Amino acid sequence: MLEEMIATFLSLFSALTLDTPRISRELSVNHSDQPTWLTWQNKIHREYSSIDSSRIEYARLGNEQQIKPTYTQSLFRSLKVTFGMTIAGIPLAITGIVFIYFDLRTCDLCSEWLAQNNTVSFDVMKIRLLGNGVEVMFLNLWLPMMLTVLFGWKEFKRHYSLTIVIGILAGVVYTLYLSFLLLYDVYDTNLWYRIPGNVTFSIGIIWGCVIVFRKIRQNQPTVSYSGCHIFTVVSVPLFSSLAMAMFYRYAIVRWFNSVDNVLYKFIMAVLTPTLAIVPTALCRHIALWRASEIVEPERSFALVYFMRAGFIILYRIMQTDFKSIWLFAGLSTLSGVSSLLKTTTVSIRKRIWARVIKFLNKTCCSRLKFLPQETPHHRRLKADTEIQSILFENNSLIISQAYIVLYMITSFEHPHWAVVTESFIRIAIGLGIEFLFNFLSSFVRIHWHDIPMARVWSKYWKPHMLANGVIITTLVCYFTKVLLSVFQHRVHSTAANYTVRNCTLPYESWW
Repeated sequence: MLEEMIATFLSLFSALTLDTPRISRELSVNHSDQPTWLTWQNKIHREYSSIDSSRIEYARLGNEQQIKPTYTQSLFRSLKVTFGMTIAGIPLAITGIVFIYFDLRTCDLCSEWLAQNNTVSFDVMKIRLLGNGVEVMFLNLWLPMMLTVLFGWKEFKRHYSLTIVIGILAGVVYTLYLSFLLLYDVYDTNLWYRIPGNVTFSIGIIWGCVIVFRKIRQNQPTVSYSGCHIFTVVSVPLFSSLAMAMFYRYAIVRWFNSVDNVLYKFIMAVLTPTLAIVPTALCRHIALWRASEIVEPERSFALVYFMRAGFIILYRIMQTDFKSIWLFAGLSTLSGVSSLLKTTTVSIRKRIWARVIKFLNKTCCSRLKFLPQETPHHRRLKADTEIQSILFENNSLIISQAYIVLYMITSFEHPHWAVVTESFIRIAIGLGIEFLFNFLSSFVRIHWHDIPMARVWSKYWKPHMLANGVIITTLVCYFTKVLLSVFQHRVHSTAANYTVRNCTLPYESWW
């Protein structure tokens, strides 16, 4: 209900402040409407198309045909797409694990040794600087990678490749700044020294968005959007995700570490994903109603999906922090139940909110309107975002366990097999719970809501893998240091005696 409320009031706000785009064709859901049908007939927006007539019953209603798929067919499609995405999450998770290992051997080398107020050699600090420079480059190339997902590789190479130069330039400038910090022996000693990096990154994002705006104006002169409108479509999702990422890194994780009560930590972990509702609703509104003339419908999910990714990975790290296997399984079950409940109550929430809006129209808010949720674009965006959520839920579960395993192996003289075995058990339990609830949720979406998850995944799995890989590498590069603090706090607060690996030895002996 909260998402519907936010989306509706966004529509009221945009109606009062922004130009109304010429997308009235998307407001129509009637297939007899010629422009709508011609616009969407070659795009996937239904799970059961009229061409696929095998084992589908049709009931004629007026001049339309209502498609009635069988339960068996929907169950099979749901099982197939859920299994496919679960398997696809493994190579994505391996990519994230490789980046985590690289980070622990470079950027956060000897992090636990330094946390014990020990010193390291200048050679170790140079290795940390080298790794930090590589990660800074990846972070500053986030905008070009996102534009590749948003517009496609051919379109990006033709019009927006200059953003790569900007990203590299911003990365080089910040790396040189870090080099000066190392020379003056203040590298990685104070949080305030990181501010120039955030400023440089933000300037690069703004510069890149200006380039995108100018290229769209130059190459698509028939677009009816104003300049401010185009810049908003491109920049708001990026800066919203950046703001939330900084809020995570400098506030939420620190707050989580400062809490000692297990029950309070459990409540914080449960409530963390809800923080993404407002920015996600904003980006979804932009993708559905404000970007249709400049972004292809099948790529509009790139404006939305990365908003929740940071909250998901933080949720998983918090889940991993619990030593009790029952709390761990409870958080997975709670997440699955919440997703299933949200899916099954869509129609009920839609009816309730429609009546609320009707009442408000008669009393105070005459311009408030209920945005339709059965348009082709809405169904397609729902399919794309749900695919991304399932992919990231699965691989973030594996990545979160990889964090604690690699952290323990690289930081302590500790029996490795015990940590690996425990993590494998948790991964098996977590993936099993996720598979069950993802299967049920996908079945509801496919059978009753006609969301084309199976069809979209079977045809567009490569772009979805690319998009998910981009966000995994970006999040690992940005969040690893702060996420490791969760496990450091756990180890420091426990009564167990861990022997820290000696980082004063020659680097080659403990590589």
